[in-house]
Amino acid sequence: MKIAFRASPRPGAQGALHELSSRYGQTPAAEADFIVTLGGDGTALEALHETLAMPAKPVFAMRTDSSTGVLCNSLRVHGLIERLHAAARVELPVLQAEIEQAGGRSQVLFAINEIVLERQVFQQAKLSIAVRGNGDPMNINGDGLVLTTPIGSTGYNRTLGGPLLPLGSSLMAVTGKAIGCPLAWSPAVLSDHEILDVEVIEAAHRPVQIATTSETIPNICRARLFRSPDRTVTLLVDGEAQSRLCTLFGRQR
Repeated sequence: MKIAFRASPRPGAQGALHELSSRYGQTPAAEADFIVTLGGDGTALEALHETLAMPAKPVFAMRTDSSTGVLCNSLRVHGLIERLHAAARVELPVLQAEIEQAGGRSQVLFAINEIVLERQVFQQAKLSIAVRGNGDPMNINGDGLVLTTPIGSTGYNRTLGGPLLPLGSSLMAVTGKAIGCPLAWSPAVLSDHEILDVEVIEAAHRPVQIATTSETIPNICRARLFRSPDRTVTLLVDGEAQSRLCTLFGRQR
């Protein structure tokens, strides 16, 4: 079995990397059967992003001390091969953003957990948002918007007052950041078959950037956000982590 290890720069993760790679070897990700991450959720998400270019490459995340690890399994050096074979596969949806920057340049971004649109300056962003085919656009003023998947709904989305989405559901959440107008704004839950169109109003004077865990693109003027129709990534969880995820999502549905 070929394993590619990825570790955060923290000392605990680097120490675990040395011990595990000495025991099991270190293989380039493109040639590996599994990617094993050492750290927290951030390291796991970076590896999951990496697998977008390597379909069906599963990621097994292990949490090291002082790291936050909702997605992670416990760190153990012994028995890794057996744990990899026994782990359950969780297929995670991928968000896609087709964006246009000021000046006309177009780009495509992908995200595992969330896509964030946010103001770049002190003034509030002015955004026109519409769910394609579902009525007229709505204009909002605020710090920005977050579109999240079910696995991402436990993080930044929740700190903004957004809903927790059932794990494995065909849903997305749209949550505002400090929305000042309209005052009646509240988070929305969408089917993951729907498409969210966002246009930046007064983009030259109230610039907006779009961000994922892997990159940030400034000065956008419009974005089309949706679940990628042909991409997923695979997270491996052992029994302990699977039970924790079920408890986390089950308590707050």
